Amino acid sequence: MTISELLSLISQVKGRLSGLQSLRSECSTKTSYFGDDKKVIEPTYDVKKVDQQIVDLAKWIYRAESKIKFANATTEVKDFEVDVDKLIISIE
Repeated sequence: MTISELLSLISQVKGRLSGLQSLRSECSTKTSYFGDDKKVIEPTYDVKKVDQQIVDLAKWIYRAESKIKFANATTEVKDFEVDVDKLIISIE
């Protein structure tokens, strides 16, 4: 997989992660009303399973981003010379 492909996949996984986080916090319950004074809230998803998937995706994102950072740190740019002293010089 190329770095570009992995960055694109990370973006997709972050979107899925965001959706699951919303599901965990607000959409995972069903509310029923029985009269004016009785309200029943039932989970529609196993919150532990949703939370586990969130944790798994967060770990995957961490590992993928770490691999990209490692690749960037160890990849040399060839045929590009820079004289830092000439680039960063004070005004005379």
